[in-house]
Amino acid sequence: MLMNDRSSCYTYVVLLATTITATIYIGGVTSFGIIYKELLDFYHTRSGDTAMISSLSNFLNFAVAPFANYISEVYFSFRSVMMTGGLLASLGIFLSAFVPRMEYWIITYGILSGFGFGLVYSPCFTVVNFYFKRRRALAIGIVLLGTGIGSVLFPILYKFLIHTYGLRGAVIVISGLTLNLCVCAALIRQPEELTKKIALLHLRTKTDHIASQEEVAVLKESVHNQTDNHPKRPLFNFYLFHNASFVIYNLAFMCNIFAYLSNFVMIPGHARIQGMTNSDIAVFLSTIGGSMIFARPSIGWLADSKLVQKRNIIGTCAILGGIFSLVLPWIQGYRWMIVYSVSFGIFPSSFFMFIPLLLLEIVTLENLPQAQGLLYLCLSVSAGLSQPAAGWIKDLTGDWDASFHVSGAISILAGVLYMSEPILRKCNRKQKAHNANQSDETNGNQNL
Repeated sequence: MLMNDRSSCYTYVVLLATTITATIYIGGVTSFGIIYKELLDFYHTRSGDTAMISSLSNFLNFAVAPFANYISEVYFSFRSVMMTGGLLASLGIFLSAFVPRMEYWIITYGILSGFGFGLVYSPCFTVVNFYFKRRRALAIGIVLLGTGIGSVLFPILYKFLIHTYGLRGAVIVISGLTLNLCVCAALIRQPEELTKKIALLHLRTKTDHIASQEEVAVLKESVHNQTDNHPKRPLFNFYLFHNASFVIYNLAFMCNIFAYLSNFVMIPGHARIQGMTNSDIAVFLSTIGGSMIFARPSIGWLADSKLVQKRNIIGTCAILGGIFSLVLPWIQGYRWMIVYSVSFGIFPSSFFMFIPLLLLEIVTLENLPQAQGLLYLCLSVSAGLSQPAAGWIKDLTGDWDASFHVSGAISILAGVLYMSEPILRKCNRKQKAHNANQSDETNGNQNL
């Protein structure tokens, strides 16, 4: 039972709120392919240039992550930061409905909404780790289950809205749906490990009676003691790059997310070239989400069971996903696109749950926000380049075959990096030991 991790029943509320948040956020991200196709037709723009909209949003989602985690932990709270992010994301999408040119989408959807989603995304997945310990992988799997549900429902919803209200009307409705992120954020409570100002908050909200001077003094002393015991941490801990495992996992996740995000423009674009309709694309994207629903909890259970090393699980998933990407261009047709969508939902998209799981093997829970924030900052580079790169390759070659080949090769590289982490770590330790011995010998000779 998940409740073995925390005694408070509010754990379930936090889990529900973060799951719905993930449903709305990831559902919108994965369904952008529906809007992407409509933008190509509506504004008559190039594939690579139009992909800049979602790629910039994805870039900011990850680039803002370390700052979002930092201010959530040190200055404000996960609740206030996520509520602000939900408001900005909704506003950016709403404004997109009224812009006359596609380039303005880069500002409204790419920058404004991307920044807002960045304030939501990382805190959503970080706060769950504080509420679960023994069943952390299962809890993250449940949150990611919401991403699968969103990936099933939202493409169908987007298609219906566009068909009923047109592109601009649909975007207005989507902005209202996105505003529900603020409702979910309101249910988040700050974890006990990070509640440095509980007493001060109690003073501010204590309206039933006036506190005595002695009571106020005690509460202020409590705040002072908690602040002294928990000094403010720096925003980034670049010393983590001295950790060979962190560097290896960082590179692997960067490759993984490059291959993962590029599919959300490659699949709609590839289907469009084959003459498939918006309904077909919605089916493909929903199939991805349906596969996630079954795959992620199962993979989370496998990771918790310790039957297989976590790095080997995610490494195998990345390699299999890469193989499917390499093969797809040679087998055309609707049925094979369904098969590819199922494989994509099972294998490449499973890496999200392993970000905190692998990091917690090399850092403590208290240092997780720093490590995860620094990792997300690096991931922002890959996230920002993935979709435009796939679109530009298509513009150069005339089809999406080369884009799938590049994506597949990079996914396989990610899998190799995951699985070779112990070997590379040992080599790094031997090299450091060798350098230390040489340094000692040099110092000894100088002393002689």
